[in-house]
Amino acid sequence: MAKKKVATKAEREHLSKVASLGCLVCQRPANVHHIRPIGLGMAMRSSHYQTIPLCREHHQGQFSIHNCKQEFEAMYGTEHEMLRKTLKEVESIEEANNFFKYNNGKNNG
Repeated sequence: MAKKKVATKAEREHLSKVASLGCLVCQRPANVHHIRPIGLGMAMRSSHYQTIPLCREHHQGQFSIHNCKQEFEAMYGTEHEMLRKTLKEVESIEEANNFFKYNNGKNNG
């Protein structure tokens, strides 16, 4: 069995930002769902940067992306559409953080 790859500091920070967004469907607290590219085996995990935030119910519940993928995507959008939305929201967080750091530093220096 292959050894599980440990996330880098940058990957952990990204995963934290993704989870902090809340579930894309219901806005409840979320975990991350790794999007599996076509052709990637079931035992293989995709990049930590290809993740979307989903609550437990929408991630692995009865009507979830794992248990009813076609129906789930028909209602809420495809994984890749959700990924684009997630990355835009993470980018907005990063821009706001950078703005705050820059302006806070100017006011204190």
